[in-house]
Amino acid sequence: MPSHRPMTIARTFILTLALLLLAIPASRAQDPQSQSRDTFAAAIKKALPSVVGIQVLTLEPVEETSPFFNHPAALNGAEPQKTRTRRSGSSGSGVIAMATKDTGLIITNFHVIQDAERIGVRLTDGRAFEAHLVGRDAATDIAVLSVEAPDLKPITFSPRKPQVGDVVLAIGGPFGLDATATMGIVSNLFRSSIRYRNFEGYIQHDASINPGNSGGALLDVNGDLLGINTAIAGPTGASVGLGFAQLAGLAIKTAHQLVKYGKVRRGQIGIASTDLTQRLAAEHKIPFRQAAMVTSVVPDSPAAKAGIEVGDVIDEAGVPRDDRFLGIGESLSMVPIMSQRALETVLGINAVGDKLMLRFNRGPKTEFVGVQFAPLSNDVPTYPAPETLVRLRGLVVSELGPLNEKFGEVNGVVVTDAKPGSMAQYAGLLPGDIITHVKGHEIRKPEDLFQGADGGEIPEIRLMRGTTPIRFKLPY
Repeated sequence: MPSHRPMTIARTFILTLALLLLAIPASRAQDPQSQSRDTFAAAIKKALPSVVGIQVLTLEPVEETSPFFNHPAALNGAEPQKTRTRRSGSSGSGVIAMATKDTGLIITNFHVIQDAERIGVRLTDGRAFEAHLVGRDAATDIAVLSVEAPDLKPITFSPRKPQVGDVVLAIGGPFGLDATATMGIVSNLFRSSIRYRNFEGYIQHDASINPGNSGGALLDVNGDLLGINTAIAGPTGASVGLGFAQLAGLAIKTAHQLVKYGKVRRGQIGIASTDLTQRLAAEHKIPFRQAAMVTSVVPDSPAAKAGIEVGDVIDEAGVPRDDRFLGIGESLSMVPIMSQRALETVLGINAVGDKLMLRFNRGPKTEFVGVQFAPLSNDVPTYPAPETLVRLRGLVVSELGPLNEKFGEVNGVVVTDAKPGSMAQYAGLLPGDIITHVKGHEIRKPEDLFQGADGGEIPEIRLMRGTTPIRFKLPY
């Protein structure tokens, strides 16, 4: 009897282990939390019908090499020349934001439909429809399309703010492969420093997105929309784990104005700012942190009337999440202001009449103030070329501001005057031209132009005249 005891113990152990192994799948099946860690199938299935593929036929303007293209002196009374174009195709993605019985509104990126002649939309159930442009905003890279189609399923918007480390899912059509799902985590929030668009408040994430994902969905683990995938960064033009999505709240706020007005009616509160640096913090005897410091306040502006002063440090803004587009009211979302560019983004997405809550510090004191946006001013500062730049003599430029129809589409400076008989006029420059490059370097402000045109060599100039790109060299 004692000799059989080890065998009995071994059999009992093996039987117990087998029962435990058989029980594991059953316990997981009964545990929804365990299943949610193993699969995101339910979230993908929920969101997939709300993400569409977009095919675009575009007419691209062909670059001209003469500065006298449509110049009055060259035309001499003749009809202006037609812009030469060539057809091309591209693809992207979009998100169904709103739907009625027979129509739907789709949010996508501006750059997906830029210069579109025709726009087609493909649904995940295989149906295809022609879409029509409702409105577009280059500065935020958001556009809204309408499509006449029954039984559309709108996306659901996430009720919670993303946090760094959250798992996120991306759905789109990379390289034309519609309904492709990938996974990653939130890497950073309200990223506003990649210099892709004028107003950037991106969710940075490492879910794999590639050309064709633009305009598609960034989701939480419940399949609810967090943002619109907009850009990638990297040396190859493909995913290296640096993806950027415009926040859903920013997209909705822009879309509401596009649906209501056909464009974004930006306002202003009358302040200028700069990044709070360690030197500025030491000069003002305040603790250093990432924030924006007010450098000027326009008299009688909304900011002045609200009591904002030069030297105030703004570190947070309460942005209404404008869900009137979706018919579910408004809620206030507090976002950090960590730089001048972040503040400019918050200011740039608001329309005339909108209200904004700002938190700022004046010395040791923290204050909250509400400001209401006023119309943009038509008074744009101009900058004449220095007399030392002989080849630009007579040229006057201004910054490319929000009132210009090309704002957000291109970076550059606007020619406001080429004085009669001057070298600028002789070179073929016209008021309204937008100078974008000098010697291959991008121009963002007048200082870039004047510095780039200095020196002994003949600088190459690139500009936009209407929709036509022009490239030429300045004469001696």
